Amino acid sequence: MKKGYVRQGKIDDAVELAPKMRAADVLEIKRSDNTSPLEALLTPFTMKKSKTYSIISENEEVIGMFGSTFTDFPGYGTAWMLCSEELFEYTIQFLRECPYWVQEMGKEYDYLFNFVDKENVVALRWLKYLGFTEDKEIAEYGAGKTPFIFVLKTMDKEAQQCVM
Repeated sequence: MKKGYVRQGKIDDAVELAPKMRAADVLEIKRSDNTSPLEALLTPFTMKKSKTYSIISENEEVIGMFGSTFTDFPGYGTAWMLCSEELFEYTIQFLRECPYWVQEMGKEYDYLFNFVDKENVVALRWLKYLGFTEDKEIAEYGAGKTPFIFVLKTMDKEAQQCVM
């Protein structure tokens, strides 16, 4: 079984991941913000209080990036993740470690949320596994005016204390 790891994200990681991003993620960022993969990966580095992590393969290649960003709504943070198809070679480890990382990136928030392309079924299934609820469908969201799902997770303060 392959073994990867997570570390603090770097700008160079965004440059490496952008050209090999999953097609569903590329389409989602195009539909939501009309941005390129590189721009979407670099944006969190420009935001105050953002947490950015990189998923590294056993070959020391960047295969995914994720994190949380601060919002103007007190208690709410935006959770995000963009990856390459290679991440699926680490599915078991990824699924085992995800709950820890969601708690870690949500420490400062009461809620984590995002808007997910309705067609990005892999992402929606993963978020449901992590305890996000599909709160509402927006028929015409973002630059592409396509259906997106608003997902929300209430952060468990007791679980966050266990992570520390």
